[in-house]
This record gives sequence, structure tokens and C-alpha cells, in this order.
Amino acid sequence: MDAVERRSELGGFLKARRAAISPDSVGFARGGRRLTPGLRREEVADLAEIGVTWYTWLEQGRDINVSASALGRIARALRLSATDREYLFSLAGIEPPLAEAAGSANPITVQQMQALLDMIQGPAFVTDEIFDVIAFNAIADALYDFDSGLKPFPRNHVWNGFMLPTRRRLFVDREELQHRIVGAFRLAHAKRAGNARFEALLAALLDGSPDFARLWRERQTAQLSPRPTRLFHADFGHLEVLTMRFPIEGTNGHFIVVPTPANAETAAAYARAAERLRDPVAGQ
Repeated sequence: MDAVERRSELGGFLKARRAAISPDSVGFARGGRRLTPGLRREEVADLAEIGVTWYTWLEQGRDINVSASALGRIARALRLSATDREYLFSLAGIEPPLAEAAGSANPITVQQMQALLDMIQGPAFVTDEIFDVIAFNAIADALYDFDSGLKPFPRNHVWNGFMLPTRRRLFVDREELQHRIVGAFRLAHAKRAGNARFEALLAALLDGSPDFARLWRERQTAQLSPRPTRLFHADFGHLEVLTMRFPIEGTNGHFIVVPTPANAETAAAYARAAERLRDPVAGQ
């Protein structure tokens, strides 16, 4: 996003969050006709102890100076979650975009990442800053079938999660998971201002997936924190996993993603899959 787009998105985000708050939940009477749901601008300004004109300009996307303290008071007034607050500050440019990885005398290579993944007994893969899968182990490939991805982003985990039918069917609670994915994608997008690959992926998702476009318009943010996720795969059967994500130092936003078993049945399914991979004949 350029500066104008970021200010516009900031205004849209504030309006959406303002509309989501019930007036009586923060001590304002519902009396009088309200043209829009939620709080009025002057009520937010009152709660945040800022001028209503200045707050109106902020929602209108005007190019004005914004301090961290004022933005923090707005975040408290709107009862923003931790991810919403992070998104707000990123859009305002108060917290800088995610720093580029510091130069390392011994940068981690894809081959080194692959060697680590191959040591992990369950599925594991590595994503980059726009969620492209750049390395994976054999059991992860058996579960996700990375080579089946669709153009123009055949190895992108978010793209295939919305666009690839087999990947969509993998997730039993798809709607709930998609909400979290889009929320995390929005948060990551705000930190990657001007990233051409990110912008191209976002445009393609908005154009190609009605589900993604609908969720994107809701302006929700989220973290992909570990929580039970149900999967179903023809070869693995029913699975329940906690997806762990570990940042890789010395890289620019790369993560190791590990869908760890959340129950004994899933652990057993992983073990059977690993055995099939070691001895395809015996696994038949």
C-alpha cells in the first residue's frame, strides 16, 4: 500500500471498529436517533481525550501527524485486541514495518532448512514472508501435496487454502480457519508495505476468491496461535492438530510450520504415514 492507501485503510479500519462497539457498553445512552451502528465520532474522541475534528480527519484519511500516545488512547477507546492494535499502529506508521533480517555472516540456506525438516518425524514445512512454501519434508508433502498447487502462486499456503479444492476439503472447520488466516494475512500485509509480491497475491485473492474477498472486507485481525484444527485426508484419516509456527533467525520473515498431533489418533496416523514413506510396499 502507498501512503494514500494506508491512510484510507486506517480510516476504514477505525470506522469498522467504531461501528462494532455498543454505546451502552462504554457508558453512552442509546437515546436519540443514530444514523450508523456503534459509537459516534465525538464519542470516540471523548473516550480517547482527543479533538473530534482531529479524529474525524484521521478517519477521513487526511495526511495529519499522529502520535503514539494518541493512537494508544484511540486503541483503548475502541477496545482493540492485541492484533487490532498492532494493525492500527502499522497502518499509521508509528511502528516501523517488520525489519529486514539482520545481515548474518552465516545466513541459513534452503538446504539447511531442508535438513532440519527431514529430522522432524511429523509434517513440517517452511514459509516465507508472504506464506510461500519454500521447503517441506516428505510427510508434509503427503498431507498437503504441494506440487498440486494452482498458478499463479502454486506454492502459496494462503492461495491454495482458498483456491485449491483438495486443500479446501482438507480442513473440516474451514470457515473458522479462514477467518483466522485472513486476519493474520491482514496483519502481515500491514507490516509489508510496498512488498510487490504481497500486493500481487492480495490482488489475486481478492479477484479469485469470493470467500477471501468477503472476509477481507470485514477488516478483522488475528494471530495464527495454536488451537485444535480438524483435518480429514483420504490416506491419513481424521486428524486433530495444533499448528506451531517458529520464526527462523537470520531470515526475512521465514517460519517453520509444524502441525503437531493434538490427540493419540493423530499421532498414530502420522506414524503410519511415516512407515508407508519408509517402506511403500509394506504400507500397501
